Amino acid sequence: MSDYTPKPENKFTFGLWTVGNIGRDPFGGPVREPKSPADLVRLLGEVGAYGVNFHDNDLIPIDATPAERDQILKEFKQALADTGIVVPMATTNLFSEAIFKDGTFTSNDSNIKRSRLKWSARIVKWHMKVWLDSTLSTVWHKLWSLVSCSILT
Repeated sequence: MSDYTPKPENKFTFGLWTVGNIGRDPFGGPVREPKSPADLVRLLGEVGAYGVNFHDNDLIPIDATPAERDQILKEFKQALADTGIVVPMATTNLFSEAIFKDGTFTSNDSNIKRSRLKWSARIVKWHMKVWLDSTLSTVWHKLWSLVSCSILT
């Protein structure tokens, strides 16, 4: 019989939004206590995961103060170092708020497009600074510049 136990070399990755789901749905409130991103990384390390993925607000709440952001990031990076878990993908959430109902970059409202473009640029630059090496960051920065120009035209 095959062994289906995950191993890091299988490169299984999980989203913070999946393993951190508190069980809220249209029929009721949360049924589980929230866990910190660092605790979720440790949990993934225990089950043999390779990596963790996240949206900007999965890791850092949108209303976090700079001090809270720095503390969350410090604990998260320490958990990554302690467990060997990697971050193969991080992105920005451009879908869950009501403002995005007509699309983010496809909205007819130029103010929405412009504000979300600025938001996304800030998040992309932050992700590049935190997670990517400098060579890849330069490539992504150039690509982002091209994309952002085409979105606003």
